[in-house]
Amino acid sequence: MRLNLRKVVCQGILALGFAMALATAAPAQQGTIQSVTFYTVKPDRVGDFQGAIKELRAAQAKAGSTHYSSAWQSLTGPREWVVASYYQKWADLDAGPDPALKDEAGDVARITARITACMDSWRRIITEVQPDLSVPATEMPKMIRVLTTDVRPDKYRDYLALVKSDILPAAQKGGAKMYEFSETRYGAPNTQVTSIVPMDSWGDLDSGMAIEKGLGKEGYQALLDKVRPLIVQSVVNEYRFMPELSYLPPATAK
Repeated sequence: MRLNLRKVVCQGILALGFAMALATAAPAQQGTIQSVTFYTVKPDRVGDFQGAIKELRAAQAKAGSTHYSSAWQSLTGPREWVVASYYQKWADLDAGPDPALKDEAGDVARITARITACMDSWRRIITEVQPDLSVPATEMPKMIRVLTTDVRPDKYRDYLALVKSDILPAAQKGGAKMYEFSETRYGAPNTQVTSIVPMDSWGDLDSGMAIEKGLGKEGYQALLDKVRPLIVQSVVNEYRFMPELSYLPPATAK
């Protein structure tokens, strides 16, 4: 369903400004409920969009907001800007605007209107991260490789079992610094799952990803032979972290 942008994107942009940071907190802190919003920007308004986001980040910093957020840009597929937010419980999704920005409300409204004018469309899905099928991140990735898989309804449990028995152990054996596996709850088929792994650059593909390294060439092909009968399709896309458009917590001393 196509929603009225002027009416609802304003709320979506506020969510963008007040989202929690992706992959920066420990899983117990960031929660497992993940709201992912995809924004498409008018081609001739990308510069204005980026400028407005930076202005919003400056307002957050000025107000001392602790509602952190990270921004990502698609490198493949549709040109999109993505924000992922984590929540500990479903009631957290009811939270309103950041109280720290109360004195900045006028500026935030003006910036939000500017951002909204740059938008073409948006969509949102809500997934639930499965900690027992994931490897938590210890730092913000420079890039992420996102695998979205539509599983056959009658094979869904078999696919989850395969992740637990074969895919996750292979990622761990291959030295994965992060492997996030989530199940879709709202906004897309509930037989759709997503797995995310970090990348430093496109060059990582030359040596293979962690699962391939963990299994070796023949073992990886054998895994694919197990996966294919269980799924309808898989789509892989790459995203780059945009630090200049993000508002992250101060770095802590190691």
